[in-house]
Amino acid sequence: MYQVKEFDQQGLHFYRLMDETSFVDVCPTRGGMVTAFHVEGEDVLFMNEETLFDTNKNVRGGIPVLFPIAGQLTDKSYSWNGITYPMANHGLVRTRPWRVISNVHDSVHASLKIAFHSSEVTRASYPFTFEVELTYTLHEGILSIDQVVNNRSDQSMPVDPGYHPYFNKKEKTLHLTSKATQYLDYNDQKIKPFTGSIDMTGLKESVVLFDAEETQLAFDFNEDKKVVINQDPLFRYTVLWVEGDQPFVCVEPWTAMTNALNENKEQLLLVKPGEPLNLKMSIQLEKR
Repeated sequence: MYQVKEFDQQGLHFYRLMDETSFVDVCPTRGGMVTAFHVEGEDVLFMNEETLFDTNKNVRGGIPVLFPIAGQLTDKSYSWNGITYPMANHGLVRTRPWRVISNVHDSVHASLKIAFHSSEVTRASYPFTFEVELTYTLHEGILSIDQVVNNRSDQSMPVDPGYHPYFNKKEKTLHLTSKATQYLDYNDQKIKPFTGSIDMTGLKESVVLFDAEETQLAFDFNEDKKVVINQDPLFRYTVLWVEGDQPFVCVEPWTAMTNALNENKEQLLLVKPGEPLNLKMSIQLEKR
C-alpha cells in the first residue's frame, strides 16, 4: 500500500511518497526538488544536508529543477526582443518555494503535484507570465516526474528546462548505455567520439552527450545495479558533471545546451499561449 506522509526537519517541510520498501522525499519550499530517492535498499541520490538546510546556499544534491533555463548565461544575462535581462544560473525556480496542489495515494502509486507561478519579481528576469506544474509519482520503485508548462502571456515563451540529478556514486568513470556517438567536452571545447564510457576524474567543467537517436539512458550505479533514465525526446542533451572528489556524479537531462538564450536560440523550445508543454522523465534501478 502506498502512502504520502508529511514531516518537518530543521525548519523545512517535506512530503514522503512511500510504499513498504521505497520512498521519495520532496521539499516544495526548496525549489520543489526531490531530496531523496530510496529503492531496493539503495540511496540513489546524493545529498549534502548542510546545503539543504541552509537556505542561503544552493542545494548540492537531490534533483534540482532547472527552469526556464538549464545552465549558465554569458555575464548572467540575455537579450530578448531587444531588451537585456539578468538571469541566474539554472533559472528562476530552484531557489524559490513551490505551492502544493494535491497529493494522492492508493494501492498502485503515490503522487504529489506542486506548482510555481510567475510574479513581478520573476518578470524582472523573464518577461513572461507562466505556470509550471510538477507531478512526482512513485510506482513499483520507479520515480516519475511529469512537467507541464503553461504560457499565460500573449506571445510565445522561450524555455530550455532540465533537471540536475546528483547520483550517489563515488566512481568517476561512467559506463553509459546511450545511442549518442559523440560529446562536447567543455574543458577543452572539443567534440569527441563517445564509445560507452567517460572518465570524469579531475574535470572542472561538464561534458554533454548531444546526438542520441533515442533518449533512454543507463549507467552503472554499483557492482550489482544500474540507473535507467527514460525521458521525453525533447531532452536531447545529457550533461555529465562532477565536483572534485565529492561522492556524486550528475547525469542531467537538458532540452538545450548551456547559454542557449544567447548562442543557440534554435535549440529553445517555444511555448505558445494556450498550448502547454509536457515533459516526462523517470528514474529507476535495474540489475546489471
